Amino acid sequence: MNSIKLVPLLLVLPALLAGGAMAADAARNNADEYEPNAEFPYGRPNPSAPAELSQFAFIVGANDCTEERLNQASGEWVAGERTWDAYYYINGYAIRDTGRSGNTSNGNIRIYDANLGQWKVHFFSMPVYGTGIWTGGMEGDEMILRLPQKAPGTDLDGFSTLTFSNISVDGFDWVGEWISGDGEIVFPFWSISCHKRSAP
Repeated sequence: MNSIKLVPLLLVLPALLAGGAMAADAARNNADEYEPNAEFPYGRPNPSAPAELSQFAFIVGANDCTEERLNQASGEWVAGERTWDAYYYINGYAIRDTGRSGNTSNGNIRIYDANLGQWKVHFFSMPVYGTGIWTGGMEGDEMILRLPQKAPGTDLDGFSTLTFSNISVDGFDWVGEWISGDGEIVFPFWSISCHKRSAP
């Protein structure tokens, strides 16, 4: 009895699978017109995205950078070169960026939360895994993002604070600092200066 019912299903199944594949192809070909492509290698902002997406437009493109990073073990600053390239993402509703210095690769997904009125930046780093979510927005001419964090090895409350400054079509500067909750203690740990190699 079960084998008799199974025969019609076996006849129909290839057509169902083919229909599903065609729908998936249509979704791939038509849905993400603002993603990077041959004509727009860095993608484009989606017209329906929050207007605040333009606040991070300065990062989109290929950026060549110099950096100084604090070696926590020795207390010495180490200078180097790095890349920092960014693209519109999630069909133009967000920005993703990637960078590399030495053996370390890191990246971010930048999304503006219109309900909360702030940016959320999800950070990832490898091969030593690191992650975090910084939030914030424009403060005057600077983009400032914060993550609540205790000072390393202490119970002192503060924020990991990331600041973009000197923003222009030609590039930007960036600094990472730990700042105490009262703002009295500022501990810089990373600084980057970038100039635009190519833009959208």
